[in-house]
Amino acid sequence: MTHQQSSSKSGKINPKAWLVVLAVFVVGIGMAWAQNKCMPIMGLLQTDLGISAGIAGWISGVFSLMGIVLAFPAVGIIRKWGALKGGLVSVAVTLVGSVVGLFDPNEYVLLVSRIIEGFGIGIISVLAPAVIAMWFPIEKRGLPMGIWSSWQQVAVAGVFLLADTILGPAQTWSHMWIVGIVVLIVGGLLFATFVRTPKNEENYADSTDTSVKVTEVFKHKSVYIMCIGGVGFGLACMTFCNWAPSFWVAQAGMDLGLANGIVGWMYLAEVFCCILGGFILNHVKNRQRFAAASAFAYAVVFYLLFVATDFPIVIVLCVLYCIIEGLFCSSMWTLIAQTTPDPRLSGAAMAFFAMATNLGMMLGAPLSGMILDATAMTGWGYVAIFAGVCQLIAGITFLAMKLYDEQGNEIKR
Repeated sequence: MTHQQSSSKSGKINPKAWLVVLAVFVVGIGMAWAQNKCMPIMGLLQTDLGISAGIAGWISGVFSLMGIVLAFPAVGIIRKWGALKGGLVSVAVTLVGSVVGLFDPNEYVLLVSRIIEGFGIGIISVLAPAVIAMWFPIEKRGLPMGIWSSWQQVAVAGVFLLADTILGPAQTWSHMWIVGIVVLIVGGLLFATFVRTPKNEENYADSTDTSVKVTEVFKHKSVYIMCIGGVGFGLACMTFCNWAPSFWVAQAGMDLGLANGIVGWMYLAEVFCCILGGFILNHVKNRQRFAAASAFAYAVVFYLLFVATDFPIVIVLCVLYCIIEGLFCSSMWTLIAQTTPDPRLSGAAMAFFAMATNLGMMLGAPLSGMILDATAMTGWGYVAIFAGVCQLIAGITFLAMKLYDEQGNEIKR
């Protein structure tokens, strides 16, 4: 496919495209479960392994290291192996890492196994949105990208809501690994059955096209600008997910089960907010301002959630968080493909952005954990500022970047 050919597509959606969305979505949930399964058991990890909040944060966050390292190699993998083989390899390697962590659980082996598990997130976070972009034209991409953007939310909801049941009376945190392995196997089977590269006449963003070099993406400033926002989002999001329950237990007097349950229900509700956000995006003329507005509102909520201790106020903020993050995430994953004028570079742009968000996600938990260690677990106000400012930066980047349509023309704001 050439850049000029992209404008001659029919704009029709092949029904098979929705099966592709289902398959990459389930695999994404499996990967995100592997990534986030430590979050509701941070206290158990500290107690059972005798480690500090900072080290526990690294066990949670180091998973994202491979997402950084493999961002651009993932584009090459997709181009060379294709979507099917690349996705199945990512599932297989993540399964290996999960099994290693399951059968030899100490802090050193866990760190190594978490890095191995992260291989899959490094591939799927690039491959899935790139595959969706192949099957859907820009004007109809909001809803499937909105569905995809909830992959993390589904997993986070699951790990928090099901944690007590999965851990059992003995509070065996390795059970979280077993569930993740099962989800990955199911996702891998769906992926093998349904995911294919569409025919040329139905391919709206051919990420397997080798006629343009991946490095061409570095020429476009908007990619860099949006990636700065990706780092900010990752830092803020992982700060909240890893430490909000601990904050509510320490400062609001909540039971840990209740605190974890609140986060779980938040992210379950957010799944529908992401889909709603995708639907809204298909009807919003200025997606850029829409994304920026949601990002700024998101920053305020991040800050307040580490300040508020009254239960009714916490619940109101959690509801706002669900709605706003759903709108922001669906915007974020939809717009990154439009930061380059050449749709053949959409996969490379997504890779760059995945690298940025994974960098933020890797550092969010340990950096905020270090803030807490330095203040003897009392520095929640500093954590609030840290999370709010990081997301505020993300909002600014959405106002600063340029977006392009399918023909490579700049979209006027």
